[in-house]
Amino acid sequence: MFKIPLCLEVIAANEQAEMLEDMGISVNDDPYHDPTFLVCFYKIDAIMPDERNTKQKPLTCVVCGELVYLCKIDMATLVDRIAAVSQ
Repeated sequence: MFKIPLCLEVIAANEQAEMLEDMGISVNDDPYHDPTFLVCFYKIDAIMPDERNTKQKPLTCVVCGELVYLCKIDMATLVDRIAAVSQ
């Protein structure tokens, strides 16, 4: 549990992309162009780099319970932000 919530901008889930593709709307494979929304976390179970992670476009997965969120942030910065709200 964090002393204060950690709010991160996360990328919309793959389910939304699949729904758009089913409707015949083309979706870009680069998640950096996907819509984002703000999520405030009170705890995080795990963090891991996404397979599409690059130095120019860092992507990190945040696991909270059964949900996995994709964030436009590098692992080191995320660890620093987690440490800041945990003190």
